Amino acid sequence: MDVTVLGAAGPTGLWIVREALRAGHDVRAVSRRDDPLPLPPHDRLTQVRADAQSGEGIEEAVAGADAVLSSLGVAYTRHEITIFSQGTRTVVDALRATGRGRRLVVVSSGLTYPPTPLHPIADRTILPLLRHVIGRTLYADMRRMEGLLRESPDIAWTVMRPGRLVDADAVSDYRLDIGAPSRGTTTRPDLAAAMVAELDDDAHVHQAVAPTSDRPRR
Repeated sequence: MDVTVLGAAGPTGLWIVREALRAGHDVRAVSRRDDPLPLPPHDRLTQVRADAQSGEGIEEAVAGADAVLSSLGVAYTRHEITIFSQGTRTVVDALRATGRGRRLVVVSSGLTYPPTPLHPIADRTILPLLRHVIGRTLYADMRRMEGLLRESPDIAWTVMRPGRLVDADAVSDYRLDIGAPSRGTTTRPDLAAAMVAELDDDAHVHQAVAPTSDRPRR
């Protein structure tokens, strides 16, 4: 496929690019800056400058693409966050206007909605603090994004709700659950691999899925 990767310069986005290339896809790696990505040259990799928040260059970035994999995101902040909802709206509009396909896989979080109880102490203390205080604006925007997608039946979307993202050196035998994560941690390589795998399978179109990992060994 011809695949556009949004947020390609981030730590998760870089893994998505690697996994998409490894799967044999042609990849347009989208970043807001012109700095070269820290990846080796590849004849199926093209770096594109565009900004999903403002919309600048996004139609060109997805024009003719079969699918878009989005790892757009931002760190916790008290200020209002719109990158998930606004960025996804921009991409959805661009796919409708110029995309060859309408397959879209986006990153949300296992904490976007009340999570499955996993640990008595964390469930009562840490997770409510993250959801309702530290990450209040972030998860609110993720919910807006997911709501937008549910109102877009013409887009073949899938939402990824990973656990807490951590670094690792390689893809593992990750677990994929429907809806909420059954474990608390997801490695970035496993999230990337799960997103790329969705390109070959339409079983999870219009669904949220949750890839999770065993604790990574470095």
